[in-house]
Amino acid sequence: MKPRGSSFFWVLPKMNMLPLILLTLVLTMFSTFQFAASINVEAKNGLVNLCHAVVTLYDHVYEGDYYVINTGYDTYMMKGDHMLNGDFTIIDSIKEKTGVDISIFYQDTRVTTTIQMDNGTRAMGTKANDMVIEDVLKGRQPHFYSSTMVEGVRYFSYYEPLYTSDGACIGMIFLGKPSAEVERLVFASIRPIILFGILTMLIACFVTTRFSNKLVNAIRKTKSFLETISEGELHAQFDEDVLRRKDELGEMGHCLIDMQKSLQELVEQDILTGLYNRRSGENLLRRTYENFQKEGTPFCVAIGDIDHFKSVNDTYGHECGDIALARIAEQIKRHMQGRGFVARWGGEEMLLVYDNMQLEKAVSCMNELLEEIRCQRIAYGDSVIHVTMTFGITEGSAKKVEHIVRDADAKLYEGKNSGRNQIVYDTF
Repeated sequence: MKPRGSSFFWVLPKMNMLPLILLTLVLTMFSTFQFAASINVEAKNGLVNLCHAVVTLYDHVYEGDYYVINTGYDTYMMKGDHMLNGDFTIIDSIKEKTGVDISIFYQDTRVTTTIQMDNGTRAMGTKANDMVIEDVLKGRQPHFYSSTMVEGVRYFSYYEPLYTSDGACIGMIFLGKPSAEVERLVFASIRPIILFGILTMLIACFVTTRFSNKLVNAIRKTKSFLETISEGELHAQFDEDVLRRKDELGEMGHCLIDMQKSLQELVEQDILTGLYNRRSGENLLRRTYENFQKEGTPFCVAIGDIDHFKSVNDTYGHECGDIALARIAEQIKRHMQGRGFVARWGGEEMLLVYDNMQLEKAVSCMNELLEEIRCQRIAYGDSVIHVTMTFGITEGSAKKVEHIVRDADAKLYEGKNSGRNQIVYDTF
C-alpha cells in the first residue's frame, strides 16, 4: 500500500496550490520591489529638488560668493557678507516643514547643521565620511546614497558640491533623511500591495482547493465504486453527483454504469433465457430472507419445471427446446415484474420469489401465470409447440433458506408425480 503522502488525493491539491502560491509570492515580491524602487526614486528626486531649492534660497537671501575667512584661530565660511557658521535660521525652518536634515560643509567639516548628537548638541565641526569626500569633494560631482552613516545614524542622503565664483570647490551641502523613516514610508506604501497579494493568494487557494476537493471527491467516489464492483457487489449505486458532471469524469461515470450493466448481464444473467442465473437467484433469495428476518416482510418461494421438456427436445431438437425455454422464461419474467424475481434454477427449472406477499395471494398470481402458460403457443417451423408447467410453492418462514427451497422443491415433485400441469401448496 502506498504511503498516504504519495496518494493522488493528497498530491493533486498540492500540485494545484504550490504553483499558485509561488506565483502569487513572486508577483507580490516583484510588485513590492518595483514599488519600493519607485518610492526610492521619488525620495531621491525629492532630495535633489529640495537641495536645488535650498541652494537657490541661500543665493536669494544671501547674495554674493562663497568664501572663507581664516582668523588664525577660527575659520568662517561666508556667503556674501553673511557668516554661515552657526546660522540655523534657514535650515531649521526647512527641517521643520520637510523633516529633512541639512548640513553645510566647509571642505569636509560641518559649519552648520540640523543634525543633533546623542547629548542634544548639534553636530558642528564633525567630518564627512571618506566615501563622501572621495565622491563629492574630490570627484566634484553630486552624489546620492541610499545608505550612509552620519554620526552613527544610517541616512538616505544627497550631497552636492559648493563652488566659489572662480570654480573652486569650497565645500558641499548635505540633505538627508534617516533611512528608518524612509523605510517606514516605503513599508506603509507597499503594505496595501502585500495585503492585496496575500488576500489574492488566499482567495485563489480557497477557490483552487474547493475545485480540487470536488475533483478529488469525484475521483475517490469513482475509485470506491470500482472497488465495490471488483469485490463482486454488482448492484452498487454510483454517486449521482459524479454522473451529473459535464466533464470527462462524468463521461467516465456513465461508462462505468454501462460496464456495470454488462457485468451484471455477464455474471448474473443466464445467457439463454435472460433470467437471473442460479448464483444470483441464491443471493437475491438470501437478501429477501434477511429482510424478512429484520422487517417481517412476508415472501413466498416457488420452483417450477416445464412438463415433458425432454420429449420436446427429442421430438423437435434442442434448438426448438431452447426457443421454448426462452419464450416461457420471458413470459414468467413479465409476470414477476413488480411482484419479485425469477431465476433459472437449472435445466428447465425456475425459481420464483414473490416478495412482500402472503401465500394465498402468491398462489392466486401463480394460477394466473399457469393459465397464461397453458395458452402459450410456440411456433417452430411448421409446428406449433404447446407446453405446460408444474409448480411447488411454499411460504417463507424462520426455517433456513435451504429448507424453504427444499420444501418448494418437494411440492414440485409431488405435483409432477400426481399428474403435472398444476400448482402444489399447503392449504391456507
